[in-house]
Amino acid sequence: MQLKHLFFTLFGFIALNCQSQEKQHVCPFEKQITITHDRCGYVDVPNNWDAKKDGTTKIAYIVIASKSENRKDDPLVFIQGGPGGSVLPYANVFSGLALDPDRDFIMYDQRGIGFSNEICPNLSASFLEVMTADLSLDNEDETLLSISSECMKSLNDPNFKTAFGTAQSAKDLEALRQHLGYKQLNLFGGSYGTRLGLKYMELYPNSIRASILSGLFPLEIRLYENIYTNLNRSLEKLFDTCENDENCSNKYPNLKKDFEAICAQLDSKGQSFMIDGDELVINKQDFLLLIQQLLYDRQTIAQVPSFIMAFKTNDSQSVIQSIQAFASRLGVINVATYWSVNVKDEGAFKNKRFIAKDEKKHPSLAKGISLFASDPEVIKLWPSENNSNTKMSVVVSDIPTLLVSGAWDPITPPSNAEKAAKSLKNSSHVIFPTDGHCPMNSCFFQMAVSFLNNPMAQVDDSCTKSSSPIVFN
Repeated sequence: MQLKHLFFTLFGFIALNCQSQEKQHVCPFEKQITITHDRCGYVDVPNNWDAKKDGTTKIAYIVIASKSENRKDDPLVFIQGGPGGSVLPYANVFSGLALDPDRDFIMYDQRGIGFSNEICPNLSASFLEVMTADLSLDNEDETLLSISSECMKSLNDPNFKTAFGTAQSAKDLEALRQHLGYKQLNLFGGSYGTRLGLKYMELYPNSIRASILSGLFPLEIRLYENIYTNLNRSLEKLFDTCENDENCSNKYPNLKKDFEAICAQLDSKGQSFMIDGDELVINKQDFLLLIQQLLYDRQTIAQVPSFIMAFKTNDSQSVIQSIQAFASRLGVINVATYWSVNVKDEGAFKNKRFIAKDEKKHPSLAKGISLFASDPEVIKLWPSENNSNTKMSVVVSDIPTLLVSGAWDPITPPSNAEKAAKSLKNSSHVIFPTDGHCPMNSCFFQMAVSFLNNPMAQVDDSCTKSSSPIVFN
């Protein structure tokens, strides 16, 4: 079915409603930044840091300067997740992450993304159609490779020289720091941005004053090794919490059994829903992906029981709302860059074996999580420029680091941060008990500012203890 209009309508609405009315500084980008800022432009970096003779690519950035009388010389730089997540096209939204008014705030797009010489920009919009088609997991693999064929052809062109991988991106960030003239940076990374932040800490420790890393994805942890285990952990937390919550248990007395029954039903036949006169079919792997994405955020965690019941009652509206939320998240990710980075970070490992082994531990979730489960097959065949694989080892550092986790996180559980903390000598790990992936709330902002002001002080996480319980819809 044709769902591209839903994606573009949603993002057009976000862009129109977030525009600043103030006079804008003109940037050398194809599309203008619609938020007030003080400096913008490009820094030229090698296409391939392993072969600097292969020309250059551009890294786009903007800087929002602190107007405070107490302005500090060390800025905060936001490192987006993904990999493949864009920032500058949505600078209106991401500017809200300027945690400390006393510090300049830097936003930039990593190589191959957004305003930084984006590769295969239209590929992401096709993914929603794959997910909502009536395809088995094996057929999803074939279809993803098919719709990616033109992109793969362009990346295989001898004239295309851009290399990818977390090590390449870490060197880009150092080039950006030097270009902007800052002596040291404070890092703020989320999800994959924590992996990139850790690699930067490993390569350029003297360039960093402090780091805030949320939703930890350390280099030594494999992306596909525990993908079912991580989702199952969050689901079990959901079922236990609902069972012990009077309102939830009264409304959804058999939530876990209903979930397992729906999985079994969708395993044999997809369920059809209508949107704008078009049919979309949700199979088991699509259902699990949507559940996983709902578990990312505190607000949508509250909707998971009603979403599960929507399949039992064939409630199209609830399902469509969840698909719209997923479309907005998918739209920020450039999937060509996502795969190109993962080839260099994860491609050397036995990913299909990891997934198969983890799947056996959780038979109710077997046969995949749409798109994620297809990754190993895709990255096995994805074009790879002749640069070295990323060194994926434990990062040892004494840089002051605040590690942040959400107890409900279905993709980067708190145990990831606990592992990373063992080799980060001056780190503190804070867990938000009622949040999912990369918690963003007033408590976090308060804690982050306090940490930036005095990174070596003991972190006061008392505000996490007073977080209100999730109220299930």
